[in-house]
Amino acid sequence: MAGIPHFTGAYVSGTELTPDALRKAGLIEQLQQAGLTVADSGDLRLPDYLPRHNIPPVRNWPAPRMLWDLLGKEAQAWFASDDEIVLMLGGDCSLIVGTALAHQARHQEKAYLLVIDGHLDAVAPSASRCIGAAGMGLWFLLQDQGQWIERSGWRAERIRLAGCQQPPAETYGVEITSLEQLKRAGVHESITRIMQEIPPDARILVHFDVDVMDEEAMAAAYSPSEIGLSLEEAEILLAAVVSDRRVTGLEVTEFSALRDTEGKYAANLVQLLVRALATRATGARNDISG
Repeated sequence: MAGIPHFTGAYVSGTELTPDALRKAGLIEQLQQAGLTVADSGDLRLPDYLPRHNIPPVRNWPAPRMLWDLLGKEAQAWFASDDEIVLMLGGDCSLIVGTALAHQARHQEKAYLLVIDGHLDAVAPSASRCIGAAGMGLWFLLQDQGQWIERSGWRAERIRLAGCQQPPAETYGVEITSLEQLKRAGVHESITRIMQEIPPDARILVHFDVDVMDEEAMAAAYSPSEIGLSLEEAEILLAAVVSDRRVTGLEVTEFSALRDTEGKYAANLVQLLVRALATRATGARNDISG
């Protein structure tokens, strides 16, 4: 387990407090009680200075790039073992660029990315507006031609998105299962189909953005939504995913501890993660590392 306490891709703070909030809510102890061995690597050490500004086209640039370069190196060590699952506690969802680069470097063409998110975060940079990198991660991975980051090597056919609330105007070739489709076909049935369509020798990094849940379930999301998965549906989905031994990493993003004044939603999120990850305790290995 490792914390990534940052908000380099966000407009306001809150997500950088997540690793500390989830640890204080008993995450490690509850994972151990569920029969899992936990090795906590602590938090990623960030540079002493990360720029913050609202100058187009990318908010706070080059802070996101500074984080990605650091993650691209550090996270490769986290992904060193195929027998363990790495639990990464973000942080805003722009961290996906750095972790995906590390995952790609480790597993090459076997690297797959499953994004569980209420949105397709693939906004293109524009000189006329300032956008946070939290809304642009997949654009950088799939569309940048070496101007903002080194060419990533990622292709759309190795990325799946589940839980998208509204169909995006541009998908960039990413296969999307919408929130409506998940609910209509059944959450378990839908995610089982998605996982079955990924090659058997794949190594999967799971990006879990808490805004895939509705406001009742997760009012402490950085940007809460009236629609989304219930807490029960999110647990069903995540348990089905992380029980798959091809999953080598799970990153949790967009939880804002500043919105959780009483700790209720941190406790809910810890319970969700523990119940999902407990499915790993039934296999031959049951380690969580970082």
